Amino acid sequence: MPLNLVVQTAFLGDLLLSIPLLKKCRALWPEHKLGLVCRKGLGDFFLKAGIVDQIYEIEKGKKDTYSRILQLLITEQVDHLISPHESMRTVLFCAQIKAQHKISYKNAWNFFVFDERVVRDVRLPDAMRQLSLLTPFDAELGNNLKNYIQTAKPYVPSEQGQLSAPPAWASMSQRAQVLKHQELFEQLKNKFKLEGFEDGKAILIFPGSVWATKRWTEEGFVGTGKALQQQGYKIYVMGGPGEETLAERVADQIPGSASLAGKTKIIESAQLIARAALLIGNDSASTHLAAVCETPLIAVFGPTILEFGYRPWSAESYVVQKSELRCRPCGKHGHKVCPIKTHVCMKDIPAEEVLRAAGFILR
Repeated sequence: MPLNLVVQTAFLGDLLLSIPLLKKCRALWPEHKLGLVCRKGLGDFFLKAGIVDQIYEIEKGKKDTYSRILQLLITEQVDHLISPHESMRTVLFCAQIKAQHKISYKNAWNFFVFDERVVRDVRLPDAMRQLSLLTPFDAELGNNLKNYIQTAKPYVPSEQGQLSAPPAWASMSQRAQVLKHQELFEQLKNKFKLEGFEDGKAILIFPGSVWATKRWTEEGFVGTGKALQQQGYKIYVMGGPGEETLAERVADQIPGSASLAGKTKIIESAQLIARAALLIGNDSASTHLAAVCETPLIAVFGPTILEFGYRPWSAESYVVQKSELRCRPCGKHGHKVCPIKTHVCMKDIPAEEVLRAAGFILR
């Protein structure tokens, strides 16, 4: 059976935004296997959620993992190789894979590798930019994207802070597939003595981010958690490996809350997110995972802006930000330290603004 291979070795958030692309690959070539090359530890979710058939994981900093994957692919008949990731290392990796068709964005340095190169339209949200790589094979998709550019306003929140919903043909929802794993949820429920999920009273807080300046203040998360706890909600503070200390500090200040940071795999976190009443986080992978699960979310944006294209991609996505600041954006990804040493983009967002958005969701 031929194999279609998507190479996306970016962080989890960008990888989650590849889901519309992966779903479209399924629709265009239903008789093909679908493989995914990604960072180590990220592929399990895509496999167990039924998004792909096979995963090939690369361990950052270890060249031998690239060689191992190339050896595995020698025996595969790769039909379409699609690469939304633009790093030179990824381009050179793709050059070594034999495939009938190779597709990526148009860059000055990748013409010798890819026979189909699509202009990366920065007007599109990233989920759609990645999806646009398939326009050489689907004329209707190309027309849909053109119409979206002309009519949609994906970066303009409503007065309540809600973003517009993605069109059905570009959805990243995997809610039904995640909820199929009821047994896994029951295991987590028993292991961590979870409460509030089955009666709509569980709220998840993700205070972390890879980039320090993209984190809302601890005081903000604590104040929000306390207020929601007083309204009868059960608060869980979550995060990935390396975020345990931050999560525990926040949880310690919210009476009755618990920290699960670093204790769950991505597919396990998705079980909790899909059953939560609300997720509150930064411009980070947590809010993208909430979008995948169609869980109502509030994303606090600081140094980055929606117009970069990495907005949460779901109907119940709310954003809180200080849009009038002249220092925003200060970089594509944020920084370890605020360039002007004030961090006002986050410090000037009080808990009341996030609680206001929560009120529209939880009413």
